[in-house]
Amino acid sequence: METIIFGSYTVLDILIAAVVIIGLLNLWKVLKRGIKKKKVGPHAQLVICFGCGWEGPVSRHAGKCPNCNKPIGELKSKKYNQN
Repeated sequence: METIIFGSYTVLDILIAAVVIIGLLNLWKVLKRGIKKKKVGPHAQLVICFGCGWEGPVSRHAGKCPNCNKPIGELKSKKYNQN
């Protein structure tokens, strides 16, 4: 560990730097994943079910909550607001 590799840098110095760099890269990936917005396709929408609290993407054409099977999203507005 006391072997000098380059200039005054030893093997231990290089190992510590490598571990710090790998740790920072992993931290960056985790932070990026947390900040990133969820993307859905053109035939889906992100919704929250008011019946059970489930949230996630559902179809725009047949939007039903996968947890409690209540209509949610655009389907609810088209089906129940036709008065």
